Amino acid sequence: MAKSSLDSAWRRFITLAMTEGIITKQERFSLHGLKHRGVTDTVGNRGDKQDATGHVTPATTGRYDHALPAVKPPKRS
Repeated sequence: MAKSSLDSAWRRFITLAMTEGIITKQERFSLHGLKHRGVTDTVGNRGDKQDATGHVTPATTGRYDHALPAVKPPKRS
């Protein structure tokens, strides 16, 4: 499938989802955004995510991984 065909199909899909009330205009997302979401939602550490995505460098994985680190709250005295 040509990229232009995929782009057209994606636009129709998102437009239909908004028309049907499945998502709002503010909730729409891009096909490329799914890649970011997939990397962020992959369970494991950065190395696990790099292996799962096939990225050659950790820097590339870092560009797509938007997970926030879990930190413990400060101890109260």
